[in-house]
Amino acid sequence: MLFDFRYSIAVSYQRRPLHRSLISIVLLTILVFAAAGTTTAQTNATVNDGHGKEWMQLQPSVGMTWNQAAQICPQDGVSSCSGVVAGRSFNEWVWATDTQVLRLFSYYEPAMETNRSVGGMQYFFTAQTFLSVFRPTFSFCGTYQCGAHGAGWTSTTDENGLPIFGSVGWGNTNVSIDGGFGVGPTSNPDESSGFRGLWLWRATGPGAFAYDDSGSVPSPNGGVAVANVLANDWIDGVRATTANVSMTQISTTNNGISLDASDGSVDVVAITPAGTYSLIYRICGIADASSCDDATVTVRVNPYVVDAVNDSGWASPSTGGAAVANVLANDRLSGNQATTANVTLSLVSVTPANPGLTLDLNDGSVDVAAGSSIGTYSVVYRICDVTDPANCDQATASIVVRNYVIDAVNDYARASSKTASTPIASVLANDTFNGVRATTAAVRISQVTPPVSGITLNTSTGAVSVATRTSSGTYNIQYRICEINAPANCDTATITLELSGRDR
Repeated sequence: MLFDFRYSIAVSYQRRPLHRSLISIVLLTILVFAAAGTTTAQTNATVNDGHGKEWMQLQPSVGMTWNQAAQICPQDGVSSCSGVVAGRSFNEWVWATDTQVLRLFSYYEPAMETNRSVGGMQYFFTAQTFLSVFRPTFSFCGTYQCGAHGAGWTSTTDENGLPIFGSVGWGNTNVSIDGGFGVGPTSNPDESSGFRGLWLWRATGPGAFAYDDSGSVPSPNGGVAVANVLANDWIDGVRATTANVSMTQISTTNNGISLDASDGSVDVVAITPAGTYSLIYRICGIADASSCDDATVTVRVNPYVVDAVNDSGWASPSTGGAAVANVLANDRLSGNQATTANVTLSLVSVTPANPGLTLDLNDGSVDVAAGSSIGTYSVVYRICDVTDPANCDQATASIVVRNYVIDAVNDYARASSKTASTPIASVLANDTFNGVRATTAAVRISQVTPPVSGITLNTSTGAVSVATRTSSGTYNIQYRICEINAPANCDTATITLELSGRDR
């Protein structure tokens, strides 16, 4: 019977209780094994079996069906997987046969050399040792019982064509322990289980084995794409290092990408264009220079993220000027400020067409020529990474050509009709032009209402004066201020004067 830890825990209750002192020893041993196993499982992504194979942990392939695995992995236990299925790739890994999995199990439990399935109390410790090195695909621990289970598909089918899987498990209660190893068939090759992965391995020796690597750097900074290509390479069953192998770069698809033979790093020089490149290297044993193998490093130079952000601004047709000082001010190249040093700037369009609106490619300003027609315009521009001219983004600067805002504000004063006076020093004192106080340098004053005897508006200074013996009463005198450079840009206000016969 193929071992199942759930079955083991169930039957353990039916066995004769262990002596109390033995229970204490067993539980203490369980804690020691569990603690040691947890540390190992958390730090090792693969397992070297010490017999020429490196095994992938089961978790990366959990949930794969046997039929899915068969789409990319040969079933001969020799040829490597190739391709992608269900979004996963296991290139360079070999899908183990049931015989190979049995051999792996036998390194931990010798009884598996002559059996396809064993289970019982005597296998508890070897099963737990196995699952302290290979991470379980399922584990639990409650008040009175704990258990762990690891299972994976083999590439083998039985005489009926049913796929065979291998599993290891252990369980314990407060009075019993149980464990087991086994391989056996299941009825459904399309079964997807969260508790079952694939048994995958690749060779570690004898001889040299170089395995492919991949890495990436940002453009245009460059940097180290792979820290050490030897990290997953082997020589005669041990990890390859600069002490036991020599490295040689065979080829590269970009001269800016190279292998540092002193430390195994793959380096990318700055300003290397964005793209995907390949570097082939070879390792050879120092003890045996004829023992060599090649591998490929895939290097992705990631294009910077170009982010052009919309702008807005305005200018007056009377004076013209920069409606936007620099469209690059809020643009980014991979989070950094976009400048004319790291991006190229180009004009895409101006809508509606207006020759008076231009984009200065040297400083990023959107300029409006004096005399440009009033209206709203869309200036579309594009920025591109200088190291990758195809990596671009565009944005729109919304430009309003409008007059300066003129605001003439009503004035009021009281004065004597008997004596001469200047009750208002300047009607411009509370008027504004473009948000600041209006002056005779920017606006021209004119009187709208007909002249009033005894009351004078000085259009040169804005002063309002009253002559001697002007008739008493309330006078409303309307005046207008207009932009000097745009005479049609005007606003009107009213001066209210209260004159009485009393001296003030």
